[in-house]
Amino acid sequence: MNPLVSPKCAGRLLMALAAVSSIVLAASCGNGTGLVPPLGGSFSKSSLSGQYVMKQTGTADNSGGTSADPFSETTVFTADGNGNLSILVDDYDQDGAQLTPSSLPETGSYTILSDGTGTLSFASSNYSITMIDNNHFYLNEDDTFATSAGYGQTQDTTAFTAAPSGAFVFKAHNISTSSRVGGITITGGAVSGTEDVLNLGVLDTTESIATSVSLSAPSATTGRGTFTLSDGTSFGYYVVSASEFYFMGNTTSLEIGQAEAQTGGPFSAATLASGNSYVFGSRGDTSVSGEAGIHSAGVYTTDGVSMLTAGAVDYVEDTTVNSNLSVSGGTYTLAANGRGVINLTLSGGSISPQIFWMVNGTTAYFLANDTAAVEDGTITQQQGTPALSGQAAFVMDGFDTTLKDRVGNFETTSATAFNWNQTSNAFSPTDGEGVITQLGTSGTYTVGSNGRVAVTVNNVTGALVFYLSANNTGFMVQEDANIGGVFGSQATN
Repeated sequence: MNPLVSPKCAGRLLMALAAVSSIVLAASCGNGTGLVPPLGGSFSKSSLSGQYVMKQTGTADNSGGTSADPFSETTVFTADGNGNLSILVDDYDQDGAQLTPSSLPETGSYTILSDGTGTLSFASSNYSITMIDNNHFYLNEDDTFATSAGYGQTQDTTAFTAAPSGAFVFKAHNISTSSRVGGITITGGAVSGTEDVLNLGVLDTTESIATSVSLSAPSATTGRGTFTLSDGTSFGYYVVSASEFYFMGNTTSLEIGQAEAQTGGPFSAATLASGNSYVFGSRGDTSVSGEAGIHSAGVYTTDGVSMLTAGAVDYVEDTTVNSNLSVSGGTYTLAANGRGVINLTLSGGSISPQIFWMVNGTTAYFLANDTAAVEDGTITQQQGTPALSGQAAFVMDGFDTTLKDRVGNFETTSATAFNWNQTSNAFSPTDGEGVITQLGTSGTYTVGSNGRVAVTVNNVTGALVFYLSANNTGFMVQEDANIGGVFGSQATN
């Protein structure tokens, strides 16, 4: 394989070579950007400067050009602050194999507009990104041969001197196969701990987890190391900082996840203190619709002992919409090691129990104990009475008539209105074709007292719901499709 051609683009190129010229080939692996006027902000190329790691999942034409299949990918790159990229790691899992470029580093390029939106281009792949701040961004792949949604952030290269060490909480997702969450301790590279694993309807609770091959020391250049669990599954890991790392299967698995240092323990039911509210968001795959078949978001209030006292939940599973289900009660437990279970009682519907592990006193990772889906997400304590006022970046994934990934930003213009910019990839797995569009539009919103926001985006959707965890930050579900995502307050820079 040509080392300058990404595995995703290779299938598209192989099919096109037989019929069209190289000029058309270049267009088939391109993207369109810069068509939408920017919102506010003072970002520039210099905002993207340093070393970053980004992770994503999506669907792409396979390397043989015979079908469009799910993939997971983790990339490490440096940006020089002037529009140039150097790709140090590009691990790509699809169809039971990991494909990596035969020659690294590779070069690439990027653009950043004043509102933080921009592009990354390397190895014949193209991405639209929206910067949250100089250290974090959302992304989607906007190629005709692939679509994805993901997240990137800066690496602390001073943490590359040794493997991660200490107590961590993790979550991981294997597309249409499994979700898992758990707590581990890493000592001298060896892992021990406990996890909950949902294998598409079959839950293995509090099973032990350990490594048969300890974490190798990370590369001093890229922060990438490896480890193997006792069940034989092998992973690459990617240091973000001393307190965080990503990991991804490096054999036949599409599993991809993240781990954060656990702080604030020992925990108890009182950790979820009386009167506090917690916002959650999740996504997953179902036995009916497959990839991205469920999106959920909601909020609930705890009593500090064992009960849930108020809240609301919205979710779309396959084609069934469950909108604004009120929390009429429920129970929770929380053990000293940070493992807990939430059982929500809803008026007019139901939701699967959430098995969660506390990362700290305000954040947890969870999976939904669902017999028909593999779903996982994040719970975060709601900060005061959050508002929409200012600018936010967002990323979304899911499907309507095609797979649909979006990235962009919005900016409030009044107490009820906003401007909205997005880049979207509508990808048909049947045809293996993506259609990339850009749209600048406006919308309206109404914020409820519990942080639930009813949103209309003109020419996009009249049925979008936000749940605010902090100002301009939270989770969202689109209920006239099966699309969901996250949004974060964007730095004014």
